Order: sequence, then C-alpha cells, then structure tokens
Amino acid sequence: MPFYDLRCEVCDKEFNIMATMSDKMNKLIPCPECGSTDMETVYKAAPFFIKGGQSEPMAACPNSHTCGASCPHLKGA
Repeated sequence: MPFYDLRCEVCDKEFNIMATMSDKMNKLIPCPECGSTDMETVYKAAPFFIKGGQSEPMAACPNSHTCGASCPHLKGA
C-alpha cells in the first residue's frame, strides 16, 4: 500500500497515511482531526543531492524499505 500526504479541505489538517488507492479514490480516508473525508493530495518536493567534486551523500531511495540492499538507486551513480 502506498503512503499519501493529504490535507483536509474542512479543517486544513495535513497528515500522512498508508492506504489503498481504492480508499483514496473513493474518499474513504477520514481526517484524524475532524473526521471529514474531503481530502486533497499534498505534493512535496523530494530532497536530493547532486554528486559533485567532493564526496557528497546520495539521497536514500524512498522505496528502500521494500527493495532493501538490492535497490538500484543506492548503488553508486
């Protein structure tokens, strides 16, 4: 199941939740603050690093919890 960043359109509470696509599309996710199911998706910029002349850390893969050490994004670029 994916995680969603949502904002309640009634009380403006912003939260992150793991839910099915079906629950999100069918407005079955209640706001933890007021209980409303009127949500909008919040899009956030993902942090990243550009590898330069000096050794700089690479961003961790957002899916590393599922693909682990075999993640292609964690191998040197």
